[in-house]
Amino acid sequence: MVEQGGVLMATIEQQRNRIIQVMYIAMILALIYLFFHYVFPIILPFVIAFLIAALCMPIVRFLAKRTRLTNKKVWGLIVIFGLYTMIVSVVTWLLFKLFGWLNQFIIELPSLYLTSILPALERMKAFSTETFARIAPEDAPKYQSLLNDTLKTITAKALTWSGDLAASLTSLSLALPGFLLTVSFALLASIFIVWDYDYIVAFLARQVPPRTLSRMKVVMKSFTKSFKDYIKAYLLIASITFTELAIGFLLIGLPNAIPIALGIAVFDMIPVFGTGGIMVPWIIIAFLNGNTTLGIQLLVIYSIVSLVRKVMEPKIVGQKLGLNTVFALFVMFIGLRVFGIIGMILAPIVTVMVINIKNTEQMNWWK
Repeated sequence: MVEQGGVLMATIEQQRNRIIQVMYIAMILALIYLFFHYVFPIILPFVIAFLIAALCMPIVRFLAKRTRLTNKKVWGLIVIFGLYTMIVSVVTWLLFKLFGWLNQFIIELPSLYLTSILPALERMKAFSTETFARIAPEDAPKYQSLLNDTLKTITAKALTWSGDLAASLTSLSLALPGFLLTVSFALLASIFIVWDYDYIVAFLARQVPPRTLSRMKVVMKSFTKSFKDYIKAYLLIASITFTELAIGFLLIGLPNAIPIALGIAVFDMIPVFGTGGIMVPWIIIAFLNGNTTLGIQLLVIYSIVSLVRKVMEPKIVGQKLGLNTVFALFVMFIGLRVFGIIGMILAPIVTVMVINIKNTEQMNWWK
């Protein structure tokens, strides 16, 4: 009887510990969510500034050690100003090119529609009218009227979309000052952080208990390794996409196949757009212009690339980060649903960090 009571107490205690662990994990996840949802956007400029400074410091230390000028503060200013000069030059050039292209596209969109897309729609209308007349001649007039109304609606929508696109571009231009203000704070803060980087890091370290500081070092080490592995995974995915596109474009005899494949592969690394951001409009335009053969060829290539990507992405990311393929797919899906594209990107990294912390600190969060 006593033994049964002891076993029962041990079971209750075990269940109690398990509930406490689950509540502890849930509380941590809730705090992480609240932090990234409410606090992180406010301190983002200073987080970016600190990351930029941290990335510059290895170069600063190397130059201070290998040159006659040993002052780290001076080298910090030189490195960070050189970095910003390069970034501002490249970004400015890209923005001018992008806005110039968008402006030209908006101006030419109505004429492009009238000269290319509308004739293609007319050809499709004529073909479908003839086909319908052969199948059901008695309903041909009704079908013809429906097609005319649809074509008028599409034309009106195309002209409206052109105006909406111009308005969106104007709104984006108006939103730029706020964005540039945030960037300015980040740039200014990074300059001051680089100037006093060692002092700031030492000051922050003194404010943290030794055990917590040790855990933070584990987190940073895990994040750095996971981020590098994540970049390697997506570089591998981009190289696979480039190889598939290059082979496909060469097989169909597309001019400049290699540069086009390389450009789409680089564009594919942008999570919001991906390969479809270029391939889908290209396929639609090919069909609308009556180039059915090219449209079918591009559709087949895009289907193969998309299928391979959907199959290989969780597997490659999982292998590089040390996650099971199914579990990697699961956490990417959860991250996408909760935080969007950024969540999908960060979810595997955060998962690996949690696993590493659990293993390093020997925490019994799960078996």
